Amino acid sequence: MPLVIQSVLMQTKLPDKLIIFDDNEQPKDMRENQVYQYFFMMLDLKGVQWEWAFAEKKGQHYNHDKANKMGFDWVWRLDDDTLAEPNVLEELYKHATAYDVGMWKNVGAVGGAILTPPFQRNLKATGFIEEIYDEPNLQWDYITAVREVDHLHCSFLYKAGVHDYDLGLSRIAHREETMFTYGLKQKGYSLLLVPVVTWHLKNKVGGIRDGQRELFEHDEELFRKQVKLKDSTIVVLDNGLGDHIVFKYVLRDIKNPLVFSCYNDVVPGQSIQAAKDLLGSIDRFNIYQKMDEWKWKGSLEDAFRKLYNAPRKLEA
Repeated sequence: MPLVIQSVLMQTKLPDKLIIFDDNEQPKDMRENQVYQYFFMMLDLKGVQWEWAFAEKKGQHYNHDKANKMGFDWVWRLDDDTLAEPNVLEELYKHATAYDVGMWKNVGAVGGAILTPPFQRNLKATGFIEEIYDEPNLQWDYITAVREVDHLHCSFLYKAGVHDYDLGLSRIAHREETMFTYGLKQKGYSLLLVPVVTWHLKNKVGGIRDGQRELFEHDEELFRKQVKLKDSTIVVLDNGLGDHIVFKYVLRDIKNPLVFSCYNDVVPGQSIQAAKDLLGSIDRFNIYQKMDEWKWKGSLEDAFRKLYNAPRKLEA
C-alpha cells in the first residue's frame, strides 16, 4: 500500500481526491502509523483530499461501486499492489477527455499496460470478449499505440456513474473489473488502451488468492453466462404493475431485450427468480434506487430509458 500511495503522489497530474478502502478483516487506523502520516501530510501539502474508509468487508467490488457513485466525473481505480509510473493519470485523462482521438468519440474507460515481472513480450491478442479464454490479455505487455478493446483489468480510468459494478459476485469478486468495463462497452462507450505502464507487484498470498475454489467457480459461472448473452440487453422489472405499464412504451426501443418481469401478462418475460439465478444480484436494476442516485427530476419512463440506454425513437 505505501508504494501505490507514493505513486499517486508522484503523478504529473494529481487526482482531486484519494480514497483508500480498508477491507481487511482486522482493520487498523493507519493514520497513527508514522510512514502513512508523512504520506497524508504530503497529500495535504499538494492539495489532494484524502480519506481512509473502513469498508464493509463484502469485497472490493462493493468499494469500487461506492467510489463510482461519489459524484466525480472520472475515477482512477488502483489495486493496492500496483505502482503507476508518473505519467499514467495524465495520459489516461488526456485520452479519456480527447473525444477527437481517431474514431473514438465517446470514451468510457482508458487503461494501459499492467506489467508483472517477468512478463512475455510481443503478445498476440485481439482484446475481444469472446476470445478471453483463448488468448492473453493485451495489458500484460507494453502498449505501443492507442487501440480499442472490449474489456480492461486491474487499473484504469473510467467515466463514473454510468454503469454499476456487479454486486452478484462473491466477496473475492473474480472478474469484477472485466465485467464492469465490458458493461461500459455494451452501453456504447469505447474502451481504449494507451502507451503507459502500471506495475503490478502481485503478492503470492492475500486478497483474491486466498479465496475458496467454490467462490471462483461461482463468479466464473456468472461471467460465462453474461458473456453468452453479450448481444442481449438484460431487463429486470422487479416492481409494480404501474411500472410495468409505463415500461411497455420503452421496451420497443431496447435493442435485443432479454426480459425478466413480475407481470408476465403486461411485459412478457422470464421470472424474477430466473434473473437472480442468472445474475446473482439484481440491485442495479432497481429503478427507484437509480432515480435516487441520479437525483432524478424527470418522468419514470425517461428514467427507464436512461437505465436501459433506450432513447425515444422519432416516428416518421
